[in-house]
Amino acid sequence: MPPTEEPPHEQATWGVYRGTGHPGPGGEPWPDPPGRRSFGGGPLLPAPPDDPYAALLLGEGTSPLPFAPDEVDRVNAALCLRRPLLVSGEPGTGKASLAHRIGRELALGRVLHWRITSLSTLREGLFAGEGRLGPLGTALLPYRRPRVLLIDRLDRAEISLPEDLCTVLAAGGFDLPAGAGRVATDDDPDAVVTVPGGVVRCRAFPVVVITTTGERDMPFDLVRRCVVLRTRRPDVDTLRAVAARHYPPGRPGTPAPDVVDAFLERAERAEGPVVERLLDSLHLAANGVLSAVADERGWQPAVDALWAWTAPEEP
Repeated sequence: MPPTEEPPHEQATWGVYRGTGHPGPGGEPWPDPPGRRSFGGGPLLPAPPDDPYAALLLGEGTSPLPFAPDEVDRVNAALCLRRPLLVSGEPGTGKASLAHRIGRELALGRVLHWRITSLSTLREGLFAGEGRLGPLGTALLPYRRPRVLLIDRLDRAEISLPEDLCTVLAAGGFDLPAGAGRVATDDDPDAVVTVPGGVVRCRAFPVVVITTTGERDMPFDLVRRCVVLRTRRPDVDTLRAVAARHYPPGRPGTPAPDVVDAFLERAERAEGPVVERLLDSLHLAANGVLSAVADERGWQPAVDALWAWTAPEEP
């Protein structure tokens, strides 16, 4: 008999990341880093806590996401080369959630999240306060396996921050303020770690996911150090998979298939971000709102009303 052809979302890839979104056991050997990206920090720290936000953002993970070959290949290239991943795309295309998908699939623990504003500085990322490291500082501690760091909306920052960031990422570490040798982490303010010599140096370079809307060009010095990925608007198969992750078919409280199809049809035709609108519409339906409105207005007007409520037009 001829071999059974694998479905697209189960296609094998050449790297450690598969792109299915399934929670993984971890422990799979990683490729050795390039010599210039091996930093040798220590002593090794215990594994980080689990990511409490993965299930909230990604759903239960019981159904696979459609396989996206270019995205998976670029993620694996970044992991192999120990480079940051510079992710651009429209809002709602999964840029930030990619960090959580990588972390959950590769069992890398809690994702460290640095939310960028127009006032953000490099020091803010390194130090969250007196004796405590920020998300970037924590990511560069010597863990055995890489931490995942999401630097969200770097294009909001002043131009000096991306340039300053290059220096720290190239060095794989930084010096603590004079005299500091014991610090708390961004994971647990009550857990203190010792930093020999006051120098933070990573053992495994973190998985750094930098997001931008692409509205402003990043400095070339940063771009050349990254693997660049542009996310695509989700197609109907991806939207269906996202809906099934948050509302598994057959589970009590999950909207009926015709309800899911009705909102998928509107999401496919809509402009702008649609993932959150789809999930919000399904949440309203799951809580009985669709039925109540349909009793008053009819089925189609009720579906249209719920869809409009998730992104109301300005008066």
